[in-house]
Amino acid sequence: MSVWNQKLRKTMVAAGVATALAFSGAAVAQEGAPVQGHMPELTDEQRQMVEEMREIQRDLQQTQNELGRMEERAYENNPALGQKREALQAKIAEKMSSDGYDAQQEFTEMQEMAAKYQGAEEQPSDAEIEAFGRKQQEFQQRQQQAFQDEEVQSMAEDLRSDVQREMEQSNPEAKELFTRLEQKAREMQQLRQKAMQMQQDG
Repeated sequence: MSVWNQKLRKTMVAAGVATALAFSGAAVAQEGAPVQGHMPELTDEQRQMVEEMREIQRDLQQTQNELGRMEERAYENNPALGQKREALQAKIAEKMSSDGYDAQQEFTEMQEMAAKYQGAEEQPSDAEIEAFGRKQQEFQQRQQQAFQDEEVQSMAEDLRSDVQREMEQSNPEAKELFTRLEQKAREMQQLRQKAMQMQQDG
């Protein structure tokens, strides 16, 4: 399932994704326009800010998509990168697994639970939804803890650097896209801080 492929990419493989870690580990891929829909009556300044956020978000998404395609080609062109990514995945799963908890098994079970009802007429019961939620919560908590591990961070940074280097060597425009990604992320952060300040002042 594509949704679970994406989830795996953003969790157990996230540290190896150059586009997600290109600037101090910021994960703009999962961030939208936070102001939208939260203020029923916006001032002209607030409306302008929301539009700026939307435009930056669109730019970020487009840039990330381009870098994502380059990243996949980097893995295809350099099999050693794939081996390093697999080693990182295994290390993250190892760090997540303790006290009888098997991260890979739990992830497989979540995949199976989601696949069972994908496109099916039958809907999951409340108990099944609750069980899935508990599994997902523990998985995410353990994943977050794993990413705090110094060994994981070192392996992730090493892979990120190698992938980015391969991307820039194979694609002359990659370096410019990384710079643009970082710039737009800073602009988004500045707008968010400004929005928070406006709410406090208001």
